[in-house]
This record gives sequence, C-alpha cells and structure tokens, in this order.
Amino acid sequence: MQRKQLWRLFCSVVILAAMCLAALVLAGSHWRSPLYWILVLGFLGSAFWFGSELVKLRKGTIRYVAKMNSLIDRTMDNAPEHMPVPLVILNARHEVLWYNESFADCISGGADLFGQPLQSTIPLRPDAVEDGETVELDLYDRHYLVSRTDYERKSGHAELFCFQDITNYANLRRTYMDSRPCVLMIVIDNFEDLFSGTRQSERALVLASLETLFDKLLEGTNSVFCHLDDDRFMIITEVRYCIEMERAHFPLLDEARKILVKGRTSLTLSIGVGRSGTNIAQNEHYAQQSLDMALGRGGDQAAIKTESGFTFYGGVSKGIEHRNKAKNRAVARELHKLMMRCSHVYIMGHRASDLDAVGAAVGVAFIAEQTGIPYNIVIRTQTTLASLLTDRIEQEMPGCMISPDTARERISDTDLLVIVDTFSKDIVEDAELYQLARHVVVIDHHRQMVNYLDNTTLKLHDPYASSAAELVTGMIQFLDFRDQMPQFCAEALLAGIMLDTKNFIMQTGVHTFEVAAFLRERGADPIAVKTLFAESLDAYRHRSKLVSEAELHGRFAIAMEEEELPDIRIIASQAADELLGVEGVAASFVVYPSGGQACVSARSLGKMNVQIIMEQLGGGGHQIMAATQRRDVTVQQLRSMLIEVLYETEAKLQAAQQTAAEQNAEPQKG
Repeated sequence: MQRKQLWRLFCSVVILAAMCLAALVLAGSHWRSPLYWILVLGFLGSAFWFGSELVKLRKGTIRYVAKMNSLIDRTMDNAPEHMPVPLVILNARHEVLWYNESFADCISGGADLFGQPLQSTIPLRPDAVEDGETVELDLYDRHYLVSRTDYERKSGHAELFCFQDITNYANLRRTYMDSRPCVLMIVIDNFEDLFSGTRQSERALVLASLETLFDKLLEGTNSVFCHLDDDRFMIITEVRYCIEMERAHFPLLDEARKILVKGRTSLTLSIGVGRSGTNIAQNEHYAQQSLDMALGRGGDQAAIKTESGFTFYGGVSKGIEHRNKAKNRAVARELHKLMMRCSHVYIMGHRASDLDAVGAAVGVAFIAEQTGIPYNIVIRTQTTLASLLTDRIEQEMPGCMISPDTARERISDTDLLVIVDTFSKDIVEDAELYQLARHVVVIDHHRQMVNYLDNTTLKLHDPYASSAAELVTGMIQFLDFRDQMPQFCAEALLAGIMLDTKNFIMQTGVHTFEVAAFLRERGADPIAVKTLFAESLDAYRHRSKLVSEAELHGRFAIAMEEEELPDIRIIASQAADELLGVEGVAASFVVYPSGGQACVSARSLGKMNVQIIMEQLGGGGHQIMAATQRRDVTVQQLRSMLIEVLYETEAKLQAAQQTAAEQNAEPQKG
C-alpha cells in the first residue's frame, strides 16, 4: 500500500513539473493560444492531484505509526512475562511486587511470592547488590549473575532484579581453575642429622615407606612426582587435588610422622605449595618461598603462598635439634667479614627487650670489639624488661647503649645493623632504623612469621635453638679472637639462655649445654646470673595473685590482670611459666594491659603449639613461648577471643584424632 502511494505521488510530481515547464514556455508568445490554457488547466489539476496524494500519504503514515505503536505496546506488555530471563520487581521494603514466568519456574518453584520478602525465598539480601552492580549466586544447581536496577516513580521506589543463567560459563571457569598446575616442594626435615649413623638398608627402608605414602597420596590424580635430591621432592598436580589436601589439613604430614627412624625418631616433612601463580615457573617460585617459610617456622608443616600472605597447616611436633655446626661456622665468619668492611656496628633487639635480646646484643658487641669496629647497642632503656642487665652494661661498657633516635641520626650506608632475637618487622626495637640500614644481619631462634625481615644481607635463623644468646655464643666459639671473653659478657649470654630455657628445662638440646659449658669456662657465675632475675616483693605478690586467680578451661589455664602494673610483662610471663606446673595444664595464658595495648603471654610444655594460637589473635612467637599485643580490643575482649580460639582449636584437634582413629580402624575391620 505504501509503495502505490509513493508511486502515485511521484507521477503527480512529474506531471506537475512538466505542465509547469510547458506553461512557462508558451507564456511569452502563445499565452492567448488554447493550448496554453489547456496546459494551465493541466497544471492546476496536477497540483490538486499532488496535494491530495500528500494528504493521503500523511494519513497512511500516521495510521502505520499508530499500528506499530500499538503492536510494540502489546509486545512490551507481554515480553517481560514470557522472557527466558527470570525477572522480579521489589518495592522499597524489598517485597515482591511482580515476577515473570521464568522466575516462577526457575527461582521460586511456582510458589506465590507476591507481598513476601525476596530473602525468604532465595538466600540473597537485596541490599547486598547495589544499583547497577552484579553478584553471582548459586541456586538449585544453577549459577546466576544477578543485576539490580532502581527506578524512582511518583508511585514510589522500585527495584528490578535480573537473574542471568551463567551455569555453563561458571562450570567452564571452575574446570579451568581446578585444572591449573600446582607445585608442591617437599623436604625431609633435618635429613643428615636424622639418618646420621643409620645403616644404608634402614635408610632405604624408610625412604621406601615414604615413597609408598607419596604413591598413595597421588593415586587417581593427574600428577607428576619426581626426586630432586635424597631429601627433596617435587609434585606437579592440579589445583583441585591440592585443595583436597588442604581441606584434609595435609594428611601426608601425619602419615609421615608415623614412620620411625632408628625405631624412636619420627620422620617429619616440610611442604611448600605454590598455586596462585600464572604459570608453572611462577608456582615453582611460590612453592620455594612457602617451603622456606615452613622451614623457618620449625618444619613439620605445610605453607601455602596466597595473594594476602601465607597459610599454614601442621606444626605440631617439637622438631629435631640441629647438630650440624657447618652453617653456624660459615655465618660467623661471614659476619666477621661484614664487620671488617663496615665503619660502625649497631645492634638492636625487639621492643620490650628481655634478657635474651640484651644478652645476645652484648655477645655481638664483643664480636665487634674484637674486630676493632666501633659499636653501639640500640635500646630503649625505659621499656626494657632487663633493667638489671642494662644497669650492668652501663657500668661495664659506659656509653655503649644509645637510643633509637640517636642511632637514626648517626647511621650511614657504610654501617652495619645487627638485629637479634626477632625476625619480625612489627616488633623490632625501631622499624625506621631498620629501613634506614643498608646492610642488615639477623640472628634469631623464633619461628618465622609472615611479616618477616626480608631486607637482610646475612641471617642466622635456627628455630631449633633455645635462644638468640645460644646462637651468638655458638658463633663466638668459631671465631679466634686475641682476647678471652670477659666474665660480664659470658654472664649476659648465660642469662639469655637461662631465661628462654627456664633454667635449662624447656627447648634445650645438646648444643645448649655445650655453649653453657663454654660460658662457664669463660667465668660465667650462675649466682651472679641469678641476681639478674631478681624481682621486687610487690612483683612477687602480683605474680602469686595472678596464679591463684587463674581459671581452667579444659587443658588451658587462663589468668587476667585488668590493671596496668609496673613490670607487668615480666610478671605475666613468670605467672604463665608457673601455671604450667598445675596438673593437667598443657598451655597457660596471661592476659594483661601494657602501654595502651591488650596483651597475652602464652606458654606450653610442647604438646600444644602456642605460636599457632597466638597467630590467630595477631601475634606470634615460638612453639612453647608466644605472645600477642592488640590496640584495637580491650583486655576483656581479648580474653574472650582467646577462649573462643582455644575451644575451636580443641574441637579441630578432637575431630582430627577421631578421623585418624576411624581411618586406623578401617584396615583392622578389613
């Protein structure tokens, strides 16, 4: 119809133009001719025809537009109702006003939802999705991309939610993520010392048992296993299998611990996992970093490199003491060379320094003195817990101790900073001084934490050592100096060892007694050392009060002091030590305020790893001795958090023991 109208309009225009042209030609000389007037009449008739065709075309166009609008309106009215995408409209109170057939079939299951809150039907809080944003939702074995669009009308506020089914895409994405390569680096802890003196046949039997565990672990998986060395292995597997190991808390650690060497010593493994990299090479690098972290924390555990840091599993055994002195000798000589090349040595411990940190600093100062290099011990004497020892230092070594402010003003690029008794950036005596130092040496025995000192030129880190003072004394043994160690230096080092070993009861090994004997030979007087542990009568009373008011929560003893007392850090640590003597107590905790912080001092006899517990509260430390300092909570809140963590830890341990018992019972039934 439209084409005919356009054709008639075109013909009228042509005839009109022809009549007009002819009339103009005859208008000059033949205007009186009948032909001229016939042309004029034809022009007027064609003009009338053209006008009538324009009117008809306009009416047809309006009629067509009206029909199309009506058709579109009917389509739009019915389209949302029959669209394959689920849609739902809510009011300002998140109540359902309208939904289409797809929503009823796929989401609500055909139930009548008008006037009901959306959250009562599906596990989605409407305010969790902002206007114009999207979230993913798993619902009835399908995966949806939920979007929200807000509308403001005179009648009120309305929210349109669209549920786009992306199940196929989600499954493809999950398959890709699960099949990505993952690298596990595994090492036998302290291999040389573990198999020292064993027969070759016994070693082969133990390694064969270990390989059987690996075969069992990788059975039915798409994995590659290879030997890197006698004590090092690498597994390349898919992320899905690594996640299964992680959910099971790496049962390989527990199974390996059942293998005995020499009939009495358990074999332990350290595992480093890299699975967040973009390729195998990057995951191998992450796995090595994770392995270094696991070894730095004492071994017998798995560490996983994540985007936010590290995640740890295991770490329940005490570990095996290192008796190989080659590393200590090499580090001692390298430290001596570094001191020879520097112009000044600064020695620093951790905040609220104790006898171990200060004693180790005195030992390093002796090494610097024998090297002939100027030195200073950087310490805040107002906050130290070893005030009796610092008083002795002021007498024996006048001018040796300086404040961190003074050290920051003096330090240069040619100076050396030696940090003792800590591996954490968070608790060094002065973090700014560490940042200014170009050459840094770390000597520490604590298990490595995530935020560790990474800008180091040289480090001696042995979590099996009893104390930093033991490590420093071991280094002095390997250095030939012109002068004998003075008695004061020997007593300072012995005091540090006695503090961390609780008078040679905790965390002691063969080398601990060797260095103690060495210090005794250098004139260390146990009676003089004992005086460095002296305390006031008020401190003794407060400690006794803490111990007497402690509460038992299962195998854990918890004491709390709400008032900030003088020397509260010393009192709390001593009270925690005494609580270990209570029958049935596996770990003790003292919660107290200090310097505007809520603190916890934790101790154990080795059966419970208090480092892992303190890490869950934001602290760290060693397996038998750890602590936490928090500024964001009160003492009461920190105590409640501690109790909650302890119950969760105990529940996980009982669940793991029950699972292990069930697994052991299945073969017996078979």
